[in-house]
Amino acid sequence: MLLVIEVAQTSTEADHLLKLPLYARSGIPEVWIVDLSTSMIEAFREPMGDRYARVSKAGRGQELVPVAPAIDPIRVDEILP
Repeated sequence: MLLVIEVAQTSTEADHLLKLPLYARSGIPEVWIVDLSTSMIEAFREPMGDRYARVSKAGRGQELVPVAPAIDPIRVDEILP
């Protein structure tokens, strides 16, 4: 698995506290949390133990470039409703 995308409106705290450490320990190279309540996407990269070393945010009008080379850049507006 190269990329996990979590979509959340009220469960972002659980995603950060419970799911991210599991994904990092499993070695998943990239996780995006799509926060519908803030219209932002957080991208977590470079798993190290039970956390991610790099975290970035993107909002409307911006693009995210997945670390997987076979995936093209994705416009945030294409993901958010």
